[in-house]
Amino acid sequence: MITRPVSVIICTHNRAHVLPLILNQLRGQDYPADAFEIIVVDNCSTDGTCQVVERFIMEPGVPVRYVAESRPGVTFARNRGAEAARYPYLAYIDDDCAVKPDWLKSILGGFDLDERVVVVGGLVILDWADQKKPSWIGPGIEPWLGVNSVLGSQPRLLEKKIRVLEGNMALTREAWHGHGGFLGMERFGSRHVSAGEVIFLLKQIERKGEKVAFVPGAVARHHVVIRNLRWFLRRAYWQGVSDGILDYLLFRRSWRSTIGRIFLDSIAMLTFIGLTGFSIFTANSSESLFYLMRAIRRTGLILSEMRLVGNWPEARFWISTHRGARGENG
Repeated sequence: MITRPVSVIICTHNRAHVLPLILNQLRGQDYPADAFEIIVVDNCSTDGTCQVVERFIMEPGVPVRYVAESRPGVTFARNRGAEAARYPYLAYIDDDCAVKPDWLKSILGGFDLDERVVVVGGLVILDWADQKKPSWIGPGIEPWLGVNSVLGSQPRLLEKKIRVLEGNMALTREAWHGHGGFLGMERFGSRHVSAGEVIFLLKQIERKGEKVAFVPGAVARHHVVIRNLRWFLRRAYWQGVSDGILDYLLFRRSWRSTIGRIFLDSIAMLTFIGLTGFSIFTANSSESLFYLMRAIRRTGLILSEMRLVGNWPEARFWISTHRGARGENG
């Protein structure tokens, strides 16, 4: 395996209590210590994040750097980490994840699958720790908590509906810079929990003929914080809003094609509402939440497609200044 110089980036906000775990695990990686650095991007924390990082900076081992990002939002933090990086490869791991000593070697090994690979995604699984998993969280709900086990158990190139999870991925700094960095939908009026900051970049990579790889051996155990029903519904709604904005940025569809999509999405929304009611009638709580979230997502998508939700002046301005990054009109 080729030793690739890499900057490992952790974006964090008020997680001083969990940072030592991931920092110690990264310093314990089975990877040449002189070939990587650790960058902690502090995104507007008000706890002791800075002090925690400073302790690691003073200790011997793999170099740790502290970078502050004053603009709230994970997209700003991810871009800030890339800007500060000293090495040609970037690896991202979330602050509430746990990794084994072979994580960095495994995820960088994804670049060996094909010379065209510029992004590699790892496997994310949920870690409930000492919490009891609620009965209403079924397999259909888990992806909303950040899990991607549906991608399989074998290393491979992703060819269709390319998607990696931002909290466990690596990419070349050249790909990040060449495609304009991460573009989060919170910039256009959505909420950061559904920013989708890597999706636009992945689409540009796909159009250019570059490749995205998935390596299940690069495992990140994502610590789960049990959310209430209101959080899940808000998550689904803003995901729909983000999807509508993203579709516009990618394709800038005509109103004719948009009206057709709104009609189809409305039918889907009503179908999911009906399935929600049936699941409630049959007392299947996990299935009812699954269908309800899909209905709520369609609601956000429809409102976004109708330009009723979102910062559309900003979206149109962005399109006018990035014409080379959009697709064909629909």
